[in-house]
Amino acid sequence: MHISSLRGEQFRNLQTFELRFHPQLNLIHGANGSGKTALLEALYMLGRGKSFRESQTRHIISHGQHYFRLIAELHSHSRSHLLGIERHSRDYLLRLDGENLRSLSELAQLVPIQIINSDHFALIDQGPEHRRRFTDYGLFYHDSNFLKAWQHYQYALKNRNAALRQQWADEYIAPWHQQLADYGEWIDRLRQDYLTDLEKTLNHYHAELGGLETLHIRYYRGWAAERPLAELLNAHLERDRQLKHTRDGIHRAEWRIATTKDQDAAHHFSRGQQKTLICALILAQTQLIAEKSGKQPVILVDDIAAELDRTRRQLLINFLLNSGSQLFITAIESDADSQDMDAVRFHIEQGNITASKL
Repeated sequence: MHISSLRGEQFRNLQTFELRFHPQLNLIHGANGSGKTALLEALYMLGRGKSFRESQTRHIISHGQHYFRLIAELHSHSRSHLLGIERHSRDYLLRLDGENLRSLSELAQLVPIQIINSDHFALIDQGPEHRRRFTDYGLFYHDSNFLKAWQHYQYALKNRNAALRQQWADEYIAPWHQQLADYGEWIDRLRQDYLTDLEKTLNHYHAELGGLETLHIRYYRGWAAERPLAELLNAHLERDRQLKHTRDGIHRAEWRIATTKDQDAAHHFSRGQQKTLICALILAQTQLIAEKSGKQPVILVDDIAAELDRTRRQLLINFLLNSGSQLFITAIESDADSQDMDAVRFHIEQGNITASKL
């Protein structure tokens, strides 16, 4: 799958634009604040339905306007699709080939999108919710039943937590335990299998990008390993009642990356080593998504030069070019222009975009 073209209106400082893209390599240049990251953000929304910068989509609408609109032409083998995303102050509309999409999962299924940017340091040095989100995005493509199981688990968790907050009697809370246990333990097994595959693929890319350490993913499932989840939910009901939320389950899962010497990457890796690790993680997940779904993800890279020396930057560029993914990369003029590349370059100045062929 690749994005052939994109039209947009009133998306941040990009007031009106119409672009045609290269099926492999697209280079985006411009001064800081010109709109480079806004263009990546618009592309990201085509596969995720949300921003990687804002939690509330309405904030993306250009100042003083009431809506934004994105219309993209997508190509996969011999088929093409027209995808539209529109956001007004309250309404959010997704359309594919003239038909409304019911959920963001339908969007994600159509266009897998990966991004490498500074936000991904959160995978290494911030809270476990970032690592759970990363894992579950990969699992969405890894197993077709994952999403439904995750939705059932979240529904049961939401209801149990509401019952705990409202101090309902035990007989009204306990019925949620089995549903949490059934779906939670099944998702836990999926996560363990997925992280085993990810660790293997991660080590391959990490070594190829110049990483010297063998890496291990240490996984904690979210409750005591030796006890079934249903048993713990029953045993800890009084504690959870006092806390007013559920402390055991897959929503508490965590994983960390460490070396064979048990050195946690968050504490023992330099910023450059962490950036190499992040790039290897994204490449590894991209490969797993492509293998399981048959769809090669689009890869967005924002400020590739940050925290990487020239050698590792060049290694990463070569891997990206050989990945089979369509690429959108900002801020690599010195690296890209020295190579004989077939690409389209976009220059952005104060929200205005001009295209030229390399």
